[in-house]
Amino acid sequence: MHRESLNHMRAQVNAHIAPLPPGKVLEVGSKSRKAEYRRLWERKGWTYTGCDLGDGPNVDTVLADPFVFPWQDETFDAVISGQMLEHNTMFWLTFIEMNRVLKMGGTMIHIAPSRGAEHRAPTDCWRFYRDGMAALADWSGFELLEARTDWSEADISFVEGFRPRSARKLREASDNPASIWGDTVGVFRKTSHARECTGMRYVQDFAARMPATHRSEAAA
Repeated sequence: MHRESLNHMRAQVNAHIAPLPPGKVLEVGSKSRKAEYRRLWERKGWTYTGCDLGDGPNVDTVLADPFVFPWQDETFDAVISGQMLEHNTMFWLTFIEMNRVLKMGGTMIHIAPSRGAEHRAPTDCWRFYRDGMAALADWSGFELLEARTDWSEADISFVEGFRPRSARKLREASDNPASIWGDTVGVFRKTSHARECTGMRYVQDFAARMPATHRSEAAA
């Protein structure tokens, strides 16, 4: 985990979590020798659970399937990730599952790069911007409380040439313009159950419209 990621998580915990009573937090993609997110949340009095696809340091639960969690509905008060979403081949499905295990009104905090070199672990599939966080909120039943991207000086200078006002807004939204990763931070509040969210409605509609022969082949 790079230093900016921890700084982003600390800032969002102080802004959005510190006023809340301590509860249970799940980190998705938690494998880490330093376990810095764990220490940060546990110092606030939270009970931390870390999950990942393989065993290792800071992993409490190994997931057999990244899109199916072994916890009951509404188990956690918060769900977090840092530098996980870009490696997740179908992160939109994981978002629905994170909704399912999160209590109504619970908080999610996700940090993911908007740029940077390919870094497979074992895959490196995606980059994220503020509008991507807004789209995920709509897809999976959340209110987006905050979204920020660490735009680079090159990004800002490019926009400044033809849209100075937009460039100023980009600069205001960027905490670490020198970062090679350009982290995007999204903070969410659960407002709908997973079974009622936009994404689930589409999934169910696609399944209902699939011919019966195709459904049986897919199940097999």
